[in-house]
Amino acid sequence: MSKYLSLLLLLMFAGNIAFCQVADINKIQKGLPSITDSTKYVDALNRLGMLMYEKNVDNSFYYAKLARAISTRIKYAQGQADAINIIGIVYDLRGNLQLSLKYYNDAYNRYVALDDSANIVQGLMNIGLVFNENKEDKKAIDNFKHAMAIGENIKKDSIMSLAYCNYLLLYPAQISKDSTNLLLIKARQIATKYKDERVLLVIDQIQANLYIKNGEREKGIALLRKAAAEGIAMEINYATLDILKNLGDIFTAIDTSKALDFYKQGLSIAEKQSYHYYEKIFGKNLYNIYIKQNNLPEVQRYSEKLMQLYEDEELYTNTSGFDYIDYAIKDQQLEALTIRADNRKTLIFVFGFLFIVTGVSVVVFYRLYHLKQRHNQVLEELNKTVQLRNEKLEIDHEFNNRLISILAHDFRQPLGTLKTLATVLKDADSFTREELMSLVDNMAQASNMSLEIFENILQWIKQQLSGFSYQPALLPLRELIDEALQPFARLAEEYEITVINNIDGSISMSADKELVQFIHRNFIHNAIKFSPKHSTITIVAFSDRGETTLCVQDEGKGISPEKLPTIFNFKADLKYSNEKEKGAGVALMICNDFIEKMHGRIWVENNQSKGASFCYALPTPVIDYPKKSALKRAARTFTKNKPSKP
Repeated sequence: MSKYLSLLLLLMFAGNIAFCQVADINKIQKGLPSITDSTKYVDALNRLGMLMYEKNVDNSFYYAKLARAISTRIKYAQGQADAINIIGIVYDLRGNLQLSLKYYNDAYNRYVALDDSANIVQGLMNIGLVFNENKEDKKAIDNFKHAMAIGENIKKDSIMSLAYCNYLLLYPAQISKDSTNLLLIKARQIATKYKDERVLLVIDQIQANLYIKNGEREKGIALLRKAAAEGIAMEINYATLDILKNLGDIFTAIDTSKALDFYKQGLSIAEKQSYHYYEKIFGKNLYNIYIKQNNLPEVQRYSEKLMQLYEDEELYTNTSGFDYIDYAIKDQQLEALTIRADNRKTLIFVFGFLFIVTGVSVVVFYRLYHLKQRHNQVLEELNKTVQLRNEKLEIDHEFNNRLISILAHDFRQPLGTLKTLATVLKDADSFTREELMSLVDNMAQASNMSLEIFENILQWIKQQLSGFSYQPALLPLRELIDEALQPFARLAEEYEITVINNIDGSISMSADKELVQFIHRNFIHNAIKFSPKHSTITIVAFSDRGETTLCVQDEGKGISPEKLPTIFNFKADLKYSNEKEKGAGVALMICNDFIEKMHGRIWVENNQSKGASFCYALPTPVIDYPKKSALKRAARTFTKNKPSKP
């Protein structure tokens, strides 16, 4: 570490602050509760953070974090940049160069966005100093040169005295003798202009070392003594301590007694001001001199002091109360979230801009049209009429699609029966008269059933041409099921399936007949289609808790668990394993829609042993039904997992 490094750390953070007085800190702290302006409050917190670093780095970190949080909330860009810069200072003092560089870069970019030239120069200088500490001299020199180039043209040039001093201290070999003198003159002029006593002391120290380097030892030592005396008188402690260390280092090789005096004087100031860093430096230098002199009592004294300092440092670090690394990690996480939020904001902005452009275009065209036609009110009414008609067309289109599905579903079975019988009749010569009459009877029955279904649907269409209107009627449920079973008698006989209507004759249902019959026919048809031969289909119903529930139970393979939640869903992208499932799926979706229109619920569940139960429930009219406990017990198997009421 360079002998000037402690001074450099001070200069890079000091900015335009002339003194770090306890009185200034107390004054600002007392005034904080009375500050009502948020931006001024943030500025006060940042100034406290800058003043506090000499006394307590944790306090500096605390005030900077608070200032950053408030400035972020109130969107005060200058306050954010200053707070982030102070956080960079804290990490640099803690020795974490990587994190300090991260925060310095962040602060620098914010100053660039604010076009804050003075702080841009400071940011470049700070970054250069970190590169110097990290032994990356080329990057450090580039940043210093960039800072000085910008600083030549700024009006508020107080920061330039620091930039010149730091460059002279760090890279004297990069500067010719004439340029060195010129930079010192510029630095002194700027510091004098702003009455920056701290920088003037540093300039004297640099000048003194140049004298010594050029062989004018006495002149240089005299200037250093004068600068040290002035620093002590003005209580510019950090700069004074570095000058005293400078003097001690010079005399160590030529007059150890004087070197001891300077080191002890520096140690006394460091102890008085609780400057832990300088206590270690002066204590170690005194220890090294006494070791060489073999002065064992003094060696023991300063070794004990150094041990105590290191123990205090370890204790202080462990009990600090601030987890700097954790803060940086959380800050990085917040930064990532902020980037994502910014991306979303950008997207919203783009859509918003497009929306505004569209809106403006609409307004412009609307006004042009208004000026030409002067019929704005009439046009609005026409637009509303068109919109209502479009909505009606959409409703009618949906209605027509569902009608087509109903016709396709309900006419398939009887027409299929007629087709089968017609095929059979082609071989009429091989049938007896009784067999032929039986076939004709079956054809007549299928035809009658088709006509009946067609007549019922036509009546329903006639009632709904003006749009669907749910008008429930009280219907005997057992008779409805008997009627719905008739078209499937031959199909059930062909599959050798027994269908049991186990519904009590006293149960009635409040529903639209054609809607509910479509559901019944669909449930029954599916049960027959997916049931094995010689099996039984059972239909049960009961009224309970304001609902009438009906279930059709088959003894087939049941339904796979992944299909259960979406079997009635119009929106689901269903995949069918065969044509049977495809036809059944479309009809079940229509059933679900019809149940919703009748304010009911529909569901399916697999039975405990085998097969599935398709169920629905509709609101029960206010009727005093007889209690049928046995029937309820029979139906409980199919409704144990039915969904709760909406």
